[in-house]
Amino acid sequence: MSILFILDFSEFIIINLFNLTVFLLFLSRVKKPELSRGIGLFNLVLGIPIFIIAIFNLILLRDWWYWVFPFLLIAFILFSLIVDYIKKIEFRNPRKLSILIPFLLIFYISIILMWGLTWILGVVYGIITGITYFLQLFGAYYAGKHGVG
Repeated sequence: MSILFILDFSEFIIINLFNLTVFLLFLSRVKKPELSRGIGLFNLVLGIPIFIIAIFNLILLRDWWYWVFPFLLIAFILFSLIVDYIKKIEFRNPRKLSILIPFLLIFYISIILMWGLTWILGVVYGIITGITYFLQLFGAYYAGKHGVG
């Protein structure tokens, strides 16, 4: 097994864990709000291995998308950490568009680009990541319908 496969497969695992924990986060906001903070923090911790992988990809001089796409996800994670956990700014309800728009743009752009990286491993990996991506979209819709998106 090559180091490149290990890096790419690790990204595949992490982006799918990220999508699944976002889905669980949305569900918890509706069903078990007391779990939301812990799930959200676990989701943010996934930024650590993504950061390490991005650094390895940069050191190995891989094409720019192997390190830029993960760094965009890390930018979202840092933004979320600051807004949700450090400053505890409520921007979802009521909507504060000056925070909500960049938050959602960075979130969706970064996870769609990370999804793109999984296709490099093969179609099955891309399809699996697509399933978890749409699962978290369903979770967002579900939570939004209950006023806690």
